[in-house]
Amino acid sequence: MWLHNSLRGAVGLGIAVYLAGVTGVGHSFWVLLGTLSVLRSNALSTGQNAVRAVLGTVAGSVVGAALLHLIGDHGTALWFVLPVAILVAGIAPAAVSFAAGQAAFTVTLVVLFNIGQDPNWHIALLRVQDIALGCAVSVLVALFFWPRGARAAVHKALADAYHDSAGYLGGAVDYALGHHRPVDPDPQGRGGGATPRRLDDAFRSYLAERGAKPLSLACTTTLVTGVVGLRLAGDAVVSLWQGEDRARVQAVRADAHRAVLGTAAQVTGWYHEFAASLGGRSTVPDVVPLWPEGATRLVESVRTELSDAQGRATPVAVRVIWTDDHVDAARRLQPGLADAARAQARAHHSWPRKGRPR
Repeated sequence: MWLHNSLRGAVGLGIAVYLAGVTGVGHSFWVLLGTLSVLRSNALSTGQNAVRAVLGTVAGSVVGAALLHLIGDHGTALWFVLPVAILVAGIAPAAVSFAAGQAAFTVTLVVLFNIGQDPNWHIALLRVQDIALGCAVSVLVALFFWPRGARAAVHKALADAYHDSAGYLGGAVDYALGHHRPVDPDPQGRGGGATPRRLDDAFRSYLAERGAKPLSLACTTTLVTGVVGLRLAGDAVVSLWQGEDRARVQAVRADAHRAVLGTAAQVTGWYHEFAASLGGRSTVPDVVPLWPEGATRLVESVRTELSDAQGRATPVAVRVIWTDDHVDAARRLQPGLADAARAQARAHHSWPRKGRPR
């Protein structure tokens, strides 16, 4: 996300500098200012801002020219008008609209550039010309560089995040039940932590984009928070067994660990298929049902192999049971995630034909 936006901004700024130099327009820094003011993360938002910027600048130019006509040769009056114009220019974008802010800023520039000299409303025409050129650059860059914005990035980031987080959960269970493959317990590590951060960036950018959104906010939020739930399940398993090497060795000797590993393989396998469906390579898979045989196998193993002489559950047994429960928590997320993904797919396919989904 940051790379895409940085490249768009750099290309837009470079083209604006080039055009300002070639055309030789007056006060050419306004071309650059106009480019950066309206350039957004997708073509639709950029185009809407460009229209608002041009209309606001034209309106401000008309107001500024009328103001100069009323003041006439009384140039000292502009000093009293300037603070008011600056106040309105600072408040208008947030209190009214982006177009109102552009209009107020144009009035401020007209007043500022005419203080101490004969009133000349031609500065307003230069402002309109430069802003229009800068907006045209922004629209051109938006159309050819990443026009869809964050929408496609959210889908890709979701697929990557589920794939990596499922691998992290599977590795955590392997680590817990006697397998000595190292697992990074740090959720901000390079392995499973990088893709959730990219998803967070993409989702934030998508929320910040203006205009109609083809992706349902409720469904998209469900999918994003599902990554968090899956990641937390892996973190819980790792923290449960961290530093318990003897307990892990004892657990691997029991039949219970094979039951938990079997359940974990089913659950993480579903998430890998789910990630592929989010990437558009397959359909959303059916959820993994509760596996009674695995639960029965786990209970019998805990009773016979992981109990003490008095028949009480040992700390190892408690950890095995909790590990299975964390894996089952990831399984219980699946129905809601599958429904959200299917709803997203239907909305995505109907968007070009019907417009905004209801």
